[in-house]
Amino acid sequence: MSIKQNITIAFTLIVATILALFSVFVYFSYENYRAGLMLERLSARAEATKRMLSNPETFKTDIFFPLTEQYEGVYDQHNNLVVATSQTSDYIPNAAFLTLVRSKKKLSFSYDSPLLDFKKEGVGLTYLKNGKTYLALVTAYDLHGYNMSRTLRFSLFFGNLLALVIIGITGYFFSRRAMLPFDHLLKQIDKTPVDDFNFRINIGSKQNEAASLASSFNGLLEKIKELADNQRNFISYASHELRTPLTVIKGVLQTSMSYDNTKAEWKQSAGEAVEQVNHAIELSNNLLFLAEIEGLRFTADKQPINIIDLVIDSVSYINQKYPLQPVNLEIVENELSDGDFQAVTEGVLHLLRSAVNNVLDNACKYSDLQPVSIKIIEDKEMLILEISDQGIGILPGDLQNIFLPMMRGQNTGTVNGFGIGLSLVKKIVDFHLGTLVIESVTGRGTTVSIGLPVKSF
Repeated sequence: MSIKQNITIAFTLIVATILALFSVFVYFSYENYRAGLMLERLSARAEATKRMLSNPETFKTDIFFPLTEQYEGVYDQHNNLVVATSQTSDYIPNAAFLTLVRSKKKLSFSYDSPLLDFKKEGVGLTYLKNGKTYLALVTAYDLHGYNMSRTLRFSLFFGNLLALVIIGITGYFFSRRAMLPFDHLLKQIDKTPVDDFNFRINIGSKQNEAASLASSFNGLLEKIKELADNQRNFISYASHELRTPLTVIKGVLQTSMSYDNTKAEWKQSAGEAVEQVNHAIELSNNLLFLAEIEGLRFTADKQPINIIDLVIDSVSYINQKYPLQPVNLEIVENELSDGDFQAVTEGVLHLLRSAVNNVLDNACKYSDLQPVSIKIIEDKEMLILEISDQGIGILPGDLQNIFLPMMRGQNTGTVNGFGIGLSLVKKIVDFHLGTLVIESVTGRGTTVSIGLPVKSF
């Protein structure tokens, strides 16, 4: 069942319930009014029977317009009928009833009459006349009131039925009009090719629920496009960069198989192949980290990480990879420090380690064995990890594109690299809500500052 049908049915049912309750209220209010008015008329006629004892012949015509099926009777204190306006009556009271009327002084009642559709009503009333106690009994049939009640029921029933038909039709067109913005969105979506990641819904100028839905949908499309772009980039990086070391490995092994005859030659060829395998492994790791950071962008299980411990691990890794490279570590405390400095942030450990390793690796590769310094600077809100080298630096024209994938500086020369490291570092730092600043002077060195939020305890 469509939303339009649900809206129409729910709207009709709600209005039908309101109309039914209102109709019941109107009908019973009228019934109470009719019954009260009839009681007043019967009571007035019961009071008038005091004159009936004096002149019964002219009582009925001179004093009141008679009601339908009206009957008056007066009983003495011995329950004997003294006078009546008709010789017959469809209601003959018994002694118990007359005794009850005398005890109540005034009593209203109703009873079924076999020839009438509704009940007849009556009033019993006691009074004194000439020192004697009399009981007046008046009954009548409210023909006009019951006819009005029947007409009211008929009018309410068919009036409500007609109103529900009109309300149902109105509700249907109302629901169609209310759902027009959503129909417009569906038409736009249905016409869109499946592979068009640049498609966006036209929201328009009206600010309503449909516009909010379209905005959220466009945000989702943006995320899907970003994931698709990352997938294409990953495939492009992998196919382009992995092909080179694999081709070199294949060439080295083929050459070795064809021309190497001694153990030394085999060992040299194997060493070249291993070096290319290491390059391929490093490249694969970086590509996998890029894919992982994009996959974790919206959901991640972050843990407390001690930056000092992480940096010490990274320095150990660099010392193994570049045993002759001097690396100096320094922890700089803030002047306003209260002596309780805890260099702890929240994040994904292996991703942050990869970021630090990449920055240190770049510093060592381009320093030509000049010292590399690492400073961990304390701050109340951010932990600053500052890595400086005295290497070749970065050309001013390359600084603006330094974070683009596959981009390498024009002055890198024959130094091995893939152009992925700083792009990966940027994504990792952004993922951890940190900051990344690079300052470089060509020929004098580069300083990379990584800021990470301090975890509060």
